[in-house]
Amino acid sequence: MGYMKEKVAYLRGLADGMEIGGDAQGKLLLAMIETMDEMAGTIDENEEAIIDLDECIDDICDELSDIDECLDALIDDDDECDCCCDDFDDDFVEVECPHCGETVYFDQDMLESDEELICPNCNKPVIPTVQDDEE
Repeated sequence: MGYMKEKVAYLRGLADGMEIGGDAQGKLLLAMIETMDEMAGTIDENEEAIIDLDECIDDICDELSDIDECLDALIDDDDECDCCCDDFDDDFVEVECPHCGETVYFDQDMLESDEELICPNCNKPVIPTVQDDEE
């Protein structure tokens, strides 16, 4: 039970001990105590949600830190980084775009597919697809 819930329970106990509730003012006080009890419940739920969000943010920060370390290692021209590149496949083919001269990397599976490969720099076909004889 949260701190606010305890305070409201104390007020409810005082009201019960004073036998408040018969007249108009007593009904008002009991309604106020009931409202405070609902508010205390909402505060407790929000505190739990904040704790969950804080844990999620910590996890995201850890992941971003790992990515940052990996990127730093790659920028420093290290052959390997110690974090996320363990599963990195060397199945990429380096191709120079005939239109803009940009070096583009394609996965081997992409090269073997029938889809047209587009340069991310100039948005023009790097290796056009082979046209069928019917076309």
